[in-house]
Amino acid sequence: RLITKRALSRSGKARVLIQGSPATAGQLAELTSSMIEIQSQFSQLDLLDEDKQLDLVDLRGGGELLELRRRLGEVFPEALAAERSVLAIKKRRGELAAEMDKAPGIVRAIKSLSLYSGCEEEWAGELARCERGIAEASRYETIVERMTGGDENPGLTDQLASLVKELYGIAPEESRERWEELGERALSAAQELFAAARDELGIVSVNELETLRDETEAKTGALRKLKRELGARSSDDLLAYINDTDEKMKWLEESMAALDEARSLAARLRAEASELAKSLRAAREEAALDFGAAVRRHLGDLAMEDASFAVEIEKLPKVRASGAEGASFTMAWKGSAPNPVSKVASGGELSRILIAIQAAMQESMDRSRLPGAIVFDEVEAGLGGRAALLAGQKLRGMSGYCRIILVTHDASIAAMADQHFIVVRHGDETEVLETEGEARVAEIARMLSGDVSEEAREHARALLKSHER
Repeated sequence: RLITKRALSRSGKARVLIQGSPATAGQLAELTSSMIEIQSQFSQLDLLDEDKQLDLVDLRGGGELLELRRRLGEVFPEALAAERSVLAIKKRRGELAAEMDKAPGIVRAIKSLSLYSGCEEEWAGELARCERGIAEASRYETIVERMTGGDENPGLTDQLASLVKELYGIAPEESRERWEELGERALSAAQELFAAARDELGIVSVNELETLRDETEAKTGALRKLKRELGARSSDDLLAYINDTDEKMKWLEESMAALDEARSLAARLRAEASELAKSLRAAREEAALDFGAAVRRHLGDLAMEDASFAVEIEKLPKVRASGAEGASFTMAWKGSAPNPVSKVASGGELSRILIAIQAAMQESMDRSRLPGAIVFDEVEAGLGGRAALLAGQKLRGMSGYCRIILVTHDASIAAMADQHFIVVRHGDETEVLETEGEARVAEIARMLSGDVSEEAREHARALLKSHER
């Protein structure tokens, strides 16, 4: 047994309990949707909703039609997803193809620099060393040139040698040998000094240093250009670009097979969805004819035998998850063209159409699919006289399929019920009480004439007796 409770406060907030535990109104609706269905005079608005009209046609069609709709509802999103996958792969391939158009040249340029982590700092240091070395070598070469001289001007060593030779000419005989030895030692010491300076200073030729500098500047300039072109911050980013490019090129090569597979899947699902949609349309057209005939039969029982009710299946330009068609309830009187029921039916006629539709649905549906109870809230609104009586009889007949709860102020319809309940309000408290025997007679009498006189009671007893079963 399921016990639910919903309390409404003056502030408008609602409190829902299911089996004594707090719950939401949505949970309550979901839990009871298959157990109870509520119809009211506002349910006539459902006749204007094409989606709900299509749902009714599908329910009338039964198990096979509903299974087709279920399968289409599963396959269609899969087909859409497959199509999106194809588009995504194609888009990605196009983007990468454009991006990779210049990538091979850039990768070759990066590899030609023989980059490694920290190379920028090393190249900067190398350039600084080259500049210092060029400055030192230039000064050394200037000194050497002054000492050794050139093709036109004698250097200091040449001058020293000449002076020493002149000195030899005036040297005393006994000192000449010693002076010659000292002169040779002086010239040799000068040569030894410059050789030591060259070795200890690590002097390299200016041409070699300038060549090394130019090569390093060229690499550094190429590196800066590549960084600007790729928006990179360091040589590590350029090395990462090579790896990223390799991965993208590999994906481009492998993605063709993935694209072919995605296209094949999309084509298969598209064909399956198309076949399901065709089968669903055929089933709906058959169900629409059957549904229209059933509703017309029930409308005849409700004194609307001159009304020609029909369900028109309208093709849509595209397949959707629910199919490729819509449904429209139309009605025509003798000699008039069919139009949507909302345009040609009065309020009372809409009430009777609603009852006829509900009756047609109940007679066609598997008992296990029917709700445990259907609540009709003043569904007879707008009816009177014979039409109200016929509506009551139709509702009474429907009670053979499932429990019918009718909220009404019409005594002639209320008298047809097997059980009667009255709603009594005491301040903020409302009670629903079953009434039997004379209390039941008195309530019907009150509904008939507004009082409980004996004459009204007699009329009420007669009404109740005529509907006993």
